[in-house]
Amino acid sequence: MDKIIKKPSFLLMLFFINLIGSVYGFYWYRQQVSETPGILKVFVPDSPTASLLFTLALLMIIIKKPKPFMTLVACGWLIKYGLWAVIINTHFLLMGGDYTFTNFHLTLSHLGMAAEGFLFLNKSEFNINHILTLTALMLISDVVDYSLGIHPWLFAQSQWNIAVVSIILLTIFINLYCFLLYKNRC
Repeated sequence: MDKIIKKPSFLLMLFFINLIGSVYGFYWYRQQVSETPGILKVFVPDSPTASLLFTLALLMIIIKKPKPFMTLVACGWLIKYGLWAVIINTHFLLMGGDYTFTNFHLTLSHLGMAAEGFLFLNKSEFNINHILTLTALMLISDVVDYSLGIHPWLFAQSQWNIAVVSIILLTIFINLYCFLLYKNRC
């Protein structure tokens, strides 16, 4: 797998997939962003922001100027919001919601986000300060999203508890995972 993720053709393919996915994601959130006041707009489109940041991290890798902190944040965000969207869409299906092709597409594409996040996170170099900053950024995002009600819209109000619990657990999991990766490398 190491050889594959270092191949320029593979990196370029992921770059364009994530760039297109980011554009689509920002388009997907256009209604919610338009209804969100001022500076809070930046906190709304979690998944496209993650994929755009990963697109930029890939660009830096492609031009041979990798940015470890950028890659860590991008991968952490990809995993967090990738898995969160899979959980929310799967929960919607299991509760008997009107699970459409769009839900299926969202589930698969976000599963792909999480997979590429894990793939690159496991090969990324980062330090303890990077992890602590990632933790702080994730906690700020979670508090803003859920205390101000600007989290991604849910398919049903009854998903509120699963959304909050899963986002908290994912934040804890990702940061512990990063810490264990770091500790095992030392």
